[in-house]
Amino acid sequence: MLYVTGITGHTGKWFLDRLIKEKYKGKIRCLVRDNSDTTLLDKSGLKVEKVFGSLEDKAFLEKTMEGVETVVHISTILFSDNVMDAAIRNKVKWAILVHTTGRYSKYKSASEVYIEIEERILKMRDQIGITILRPTMIYGSTGDRNMYKLVDYLNRHKFFPMFGKGDNLMQPVHAKDLGYAYYDILEKRDITFNKEYNLSGRNPIKYLDLIKCVSATLDKKNTIVKIPLWFSIFSAKIYNLINKNALISVEQVLRMQEDKVFTYDEAAKDIGYSPLSFSEGIKGEVKRYLESKQRGKK
Repeated sequence: MLYVTGITGHTGKWFLDRLIKEKYKGKIRCLVRDNSDTTLLDKSGLKVEKVFGSLEDKAFLEKTMEGVETVVHISTILFSDNVMDAAIRNKVKWAILVHTTGRYSKYKSASEVYIEIEERILKMRDQIGITILRPTMIYGSTGDRNMYKLVDYLNRHKFFPMFGKGDNLMQPVHAKDLGYAYYDILEKRDITFNKEYNLSGRNPIKYLDLIKCVSATLDKKNTIVKIPLWFSIFSAKIYNLINKNALISVEQVLRMQEDKVFTYDEAAKDIGYSPLSFSEGIKGEVKRYLESKQRGKK
């Protein structure tokens, strides 16, 4: 029995897509929220059992994990502790946890919680097999909370304000690459058991070039307005002094200058992981965005 959380979410849908394509034979118990759209699950043709509940409910997790051999926890890292407690109580043999490269940030507010959770969980390896996957920024659909907003902003505005020079490197990863990687890791248990993998996009790209790439894909001629870093920090300080609910802090401005580059060599070696380049992957997201705008006009 396979137990999956987050299968109706951003990357979970691609995991389901791969399970369907590979005609997965095993039983799958999926934890979904009461308001989740389970249409794809219902039409999958797989041996799916749905259980409706919340990752916050420890008793529910423990009860619904009975008879499970492997857990694939795609939903947020913030509930990994609850998932692991239920898994251990049910003597689950293997947990595949989707976490984040955010743990590597040098800024404490961004990484501290992730580090605490992971270090606590990794100490459980004497009780259960643990494989941790750490994606970079995820994009690739309307469910993406980062790049989709950027696409929308660039489509609606002529000018784009940029804090600093935009030389910081990023390595966004497409949701499909992740969902398919989850399957490969699951299927190659003899290699991936108790391992840790960073899952990033094909190549690092400067933030400035990323903006230009999205703009060109939209067929827009956005003007990038570079705001000197010192002025950005100063403005953020003033903004936070006069607004208790400020949307951006000084640390966030500084974190935007941080390189977020991670090698996926281990995943390439173990599961043949070969992700899309950003320029290729963003085409589909922009296409879906523009199609949704067209439908909205009708």
